[in-house]
Amino acid sequence: MRGALHAEVRRLASRRLTLVALVVLVAIIGLFQLSVADMVSPPSVADRQLAQQQAEEERVEWEAHHEEWEQACRDDGGSAADCAMPAPTASDWIDGPYPFSESAAVAVSFGVYLTGLVAFLVAASFVGAEFTTGSLANWLTFVPRRSTVFVSKLTVVAAFSLLLGLLAAALTVGAAVLITSAYGQPLSGLGEVVQMAARGALISLILGVLGFCCAMLTGSTGASVGILLGGLFALFARGIVLFAAGWAARLSPWSPEVNAQAIVEHGTTYWLPTPGSTWDDDSEGIERQLSFAHGLGYWSVVLAAVIVVSWLLFRRRDLS
Repeated sequence: MRGALHAEVRRLASRRLTLVALVVLVAIIGLFQLSVADMVSPPSVADRQLAQQQAEEERVEWEAHHEEWEQACRDDGGSAADCAMPAPTASDWIDGPYPFSESAAVAVSFGVYLTGLVAFLVAASFVGAEFTTGSLANWLTFVPRRSTVFVSKLTVVAAFSLLLGLLAAALTVGAAVLITSAYGQPLSGLGEVVQMAARGALISLILGVLGFCCAMLTGSTGASVGILLGGLFALFARGIVLFAAGWAARLSPWSPEVNAQAIVEHGTTYWLPTPGSTWDDDSEGIERQLSFAHGLGYWSVVLAAVIVVSWLLFRRRDLS
């Protein structure tokens, strides 16, 4: 087994796609830090002047009508506190600087799912190329035990995906810390951001293993990418249906993206329409919680199932 693991590591490391994917990943994460810099940077003099001008213009309208607006609100049943309309200020038209906990969380979330997609593509290509070129059948002449070949490849892919997720997390958080410090902003919530990034490495592990299994099931990199694109389209379609049908919202506890979000955010929430209503109603709906344990358990079961199916198919597959 040790020799097989060593050989698989060399195969994966020597592939050109692996290097290209790493370079592209680092480049995109680096470019996204421009957004972090924009979020943590204080507003410019021109922005402050424009905000002040807009506030003065709105204040004229507010002084003329705010009593009338507040009275109309109270007539509709609102309380005095809810209907109070404070005078507009320049801060109402200025965005930022955002706290580090918010700007870094956005960067981490982007990096987590981008890294997961890269891990999927690298893993799928790593196995799919061996099916396409016939090198997998040739490799089995040297290591005839298919269980050894399957486990060694899966172990290397899983380790690579997890390591990739951790390195991307360190790069993202480190860059966000440097940029925020350069602008003199406090590193609020640094511990929570680091924990979020560490949990995000599990998403890279999950998608890397899924890419491996898709390639094992289809024997093709292209088909594996097609499955990925089909899954993304299904999630997009569910998001559209979510606003038109309550049953789509009730599927949230069993949807892959919500459970992935529960892992990254250490628990998440989703909304259900109130009984007898639809999303077209003005009701706020019912907020439900989805725990980290639920998300982790969901994906553990999914991965166990696809690994078992992939192994059973690989055992009986004709590679000649």
